[in-house]
Amino acid sequence: MNHKLDNHPPARLAGSTAADGEDANGDNPNRRRPNTRPAGHRRRKAMKYLRRCRGWLLPSAPRIGAVQLATGVAVVIAAFSGASWHWWLVALLGYFMHGCVGHSVGYHRYFAHRSFKAPKWAEMLFTFCGTLGCVGPPLAWSFMHRRHHARSDQNGDPYTAHLYPRPHWRALLLGDYRPGYSEKRLRRVLRHQPLQRFVHRYYFGIVGGYALALLAIDWRLCLFGWAVPVGLTLWISALDAYTTHHWGYCNYQTRDASRNLWWMALLFWGEGWHNNHHARPGDWNFRKRWWEFDIGAMVIAVMGLRPSLANKPPGGDI
Repeated sequence: MNHKLDNHPPARLAGSTAADGEDANGDNPNRRRPNTRPAGHRRRKAMKYLRRCRGWLLPSAPRIGAVQLATGVAVVIAAFSGASWHWWLVALLGYFMHGCVGHSVGYHRYFAHRSFKAPKWAEMLFTFCGTLGCVGPPLAWSFMHRRHHARSDQNGDPYTAHLYPRPHWRALLLGDYRPGYSEKRLRRVLRHQPLQRFVHRYYFGIVGGYALALLAIDWRLCLFGWAVPVGLTLWISALDAYTTHHWGYCNYQTRDASRNLWWMALLFWGEGWHNNHHARPGDWNFRKRWWEFDIGAMVIAVMGLRPSLANKPPGGDI
């Protein structure tokens, strides 16, 4: 006698119970079902997450302002740490590399104004020292600074000295600056310079990686070799941008409120001769009188770099 096969599952014996989570048909509604989404969807989701993470590595004025506040606290901690003079010598060397070689000579006189010619090794040195000094990527800082010259002490000036006619603590905060890091002209220039594009795209990753590497070696090396020099560079540069537009004397009549301030020039590698610089932005030497001491110009001379007033900054004029 032939029996037809039944498509239904066999009936359970009397007294038997279904497994936990299973219904009478043996199905478990809580069982994880296989992912039926295509691989392309998962890939797009991963790339979106990576782009979001990479956004935190890009430069921005608020983030640099946060670094300014953190490293300022680090300077105070170092001052009361009772460290030996050897560590303060390390901090002074770091301040020279970040503040003088990176900021004053590299970012300001070379990248922003192209006041002298530099070989590739010198350009890479300026990029390295200035980037780790945490004032921003070289070309982004240069675009911001040249906008300052074009609209100094007017609406559109990315620096904030003109907004505070009286001394105010907010005038020293770099986070209040309006740098315009994402403007189209900057992106156009970065497209043709792979090194600068890499530095701009992964800026805070480079800075953070360097700081963590020093921390892994010795916390005092991170404090005195990076945090203290960066704190000095950021706070003194902000102080220079404010004081030299309010106090001092003038050698030249300019359309803005730039001034020469001798003690700021000594403190910040010759940058205090601000009126001289605003009168002749393309000049590599800010000294115009015999007693105006410009350490940054001396570094350029010692490095054997040739002045070039005709050399235009990247991206052309504003």
